[in-house]
Amino acid sequence: MNDIDIRDFIDSYKEISTSTIGHLTEKGYLPDIKALNPCTATIVGRVLTVQLTSDNTDVINQALIQAAPNDVLCIDAQVLGVKACWGSLRTCAAIYEKLSAVIVIGQATDSFQIQQLGFPVFAQGISAVTTSKSNQAQGTLASDIAYRFGEQTTIRSGDIAIMDNDGVFILSVDVAQQLLSDCQKKHKEDEVKFQMFFEAYRNNELDKLFND
Repeated sequence: MNDIDIRDFIDSYKEISTSTIGHLTEKGYLPDIKALNPCTATIVGRVLTVQLTSDNTDVINQALIQAAPNDVLCIDAQVLGVKACWGSLRTCAAIYEKLSAVIVIGQATDSFQIQQLGFPVFAQGISAVTTSKSNQAQGTLASDIAYRFGEQTTIRSGDIAIMDNDGVFILSVDVAQQLLSDCQKKHKEDEVKFQMFFEAYRNNELDKLFND
């Protein structure tokens, strides 16, 4: 896929909710990653991975600089335990660099400020304990992430992240291509049913809807 195809492909998934994908597959679902802010739309972007190997989080700053606009940083912070590697100032940097979202497999902090900024941050949880300047080994950029919650999933740079208020999927481009048509069909079918019910409900015509 060239860059133009990828952009069109990503735009197609912005019309599809994660729950629609979840009707068709569990592959690529990150069950313990949730939105810190309410998401009113589906957010989609190409993944750039960051893997932390110690308290040294300088590689995140490198990733923010190297990421392309509309990318999604996916940070493997499992080594940090309860310590957060992402907060308000890095969120400001992500906004400046025009990223679509950030996924932290680990903890985030400054939740109130992140909510004020309205930038999409997804994480395992929130922590008041954070990292500080460290001389330990730096992490790595664009290396594969082994996500170990439930069935192991390998997350790679170039994968497609699809996120909304219900959760996060990260799919390889091949898998996302295979699923797209079925996802679009399912989305249209469900949307028609929901809108029919919603219109009847709003106009107090539920009996008419179900008795016709």
